[in-house]
Amino acid sequence: MKTIGGILVIAATSLWGHIAAEKVGNGYKELQYLQKLLYLLRGEILYARSYLGEAFLQIGRTAKSPYREWLLSLCRQMEEERGRTFAGMWEESVRASLKDSGLSDRELQRLAAFGNQLGIADAQMQIKTLDLYLEEIKLSMEEMREEMRTKMRLCHCLGVMSGIFITVLLM
Repeated sequence: MKTIGGILVIAATSLWGHIAAEKVGNGYKELQYLQKLLYLLRGEILYARSYLGEAFLQIGRTAKSPYREWLLSLCRQMEEERGRTFAGMWEESVRASLKDSGLSDRELQRLAAFGNQLGIADAQMQIKTLDLYLEEIKLSMEEMREEMRTKMRLCHCLGVMSGIFITVLLM
């Protein structure tokens, strides 16, 4: 009976470690998806010559949640306008819609600050601003990739080792 209990404890803590490792990997996947959306925005501005509201609508229709809600609400806010600046609408929508997206707080702050530069220039300057921010995301992803491997291995090992430790304590 003790052996079965020990095996169940090790299995449960191993599963916990696996879930924790998946959470670490999800942040990276969300950053990749944001990068993809920004490349789509770049294409809409550069090739389709869309203004920002129209580009947000086109991309938002096909984006996954919560990015769909973020882009579509941003498009609605731009149509309503209400005397607010684009930077204010961008920052408010990033904080409201993407807080549970899986992006790190650091990335959310950088994304919110990015809106200050995006809506104030012509199409060429918007493209250059997008290129600069995409380069920042690329560097951030490289850093995250290195950390992610270590953290995922650590989560897996801690899950198994804590299960073994608890089992030894209980026996």
